[in-house]
Amino acid sequence: MNKIVLLLLLILGGCSHSVHLVNISDFDQKEKFTAGKWVQVETEQTVILGFKFDTNYVDLAHKKLIAKCSGDIQGITTRYSTSHVFFHWKNKIHMQGLCLN
Repeated sequence: MNKIVLLLLLILGGCSHSVHLVNISDFDQKEKFTAGKWVQVETEQTVILGFKFDTNYVDLAHKKLIAKCSGDIQGITTRYSTSHVFFHWKNKIHMQGLCLN
């Protein structure tokens, strides 16, 4: 009986993480990678029992990334991942890019 309770607790309390997609934009060949500074932001969306909240989290990440740079941004990398917990999960966006002034 104790083994069944322990197994149920592990199943219900377990979590998982997965990376679904990584997109990378192009670089301008004229500039070196050391010419600017790397900027990065993260946003997330909470989903509880299939009900989604914060549906503009990708647009928000893009706006935050642009706000961190006063010049041109190149080589934007966008990573979409999910962290699962019991009955809810978080969709996460991590964006980074090379800010050139």
